[in-house]
Amino acid sequence: MLYKKNHPLIALLTFLLFFTVIILNTAGIFDLAIKNAVPFTPLPLLTAFCIFSDIKKSALAGFLTGACVDSVASGSYCFNTIILLITATLVCLTANNLFNKNIRAAVVLSILTAVFYFLFYWIFFHAFGMTVQQSLQYLLANSLPSALYTSFFIFPFYIIFRYFNKLKAK
Repeated sequence: MLYKKNHPLIALLTFLLFFTVIILNTAGIFDLAIKNAVPFTPLPLLTAFCIFSDIKKSALAGFLTGACVDSVASGSYCFNTIILLITATLVCLTANNLFNKNIRAAVVLSILTAVFYFLFYWIFFHAFGMTVQQSLQYLLANSLPSALYTSFFIFPFYIIFRYFNKLKAK
């Protein structure tokens, strides 16, 4: 295994990237929605980070990202903290043990994490509070398109973290 140095500049840039994406996602400055599909951009960012990170850093990043998103969300009851912690841990374990760290694996992991996130979001917040028809309509018209749209944001984040990983290896 190659020895990887910890560069404080890379850690600072990573922190600023997470901070900026969370602020842009929650503040509503840019409206990225296409019809009913609303992306949750911290999720592909976290996925790309976890692909190139170890388990402890991934779990901490998932916990902190979820806590930051929950701190500005209304009525989420720590949903994002728990789901993003689980997601980050599973992505790191999967990327380190099952997949290579290439773009195809990143796209597959991004789609899986987005479907996982939006499916649990639907279960916890929409599945039981509506009629069956309204619940399924929300799942098919909002959740699944949002999951697919969210997964497209893996491309720029993967490129950024792959570059950071190459800098660490030098």
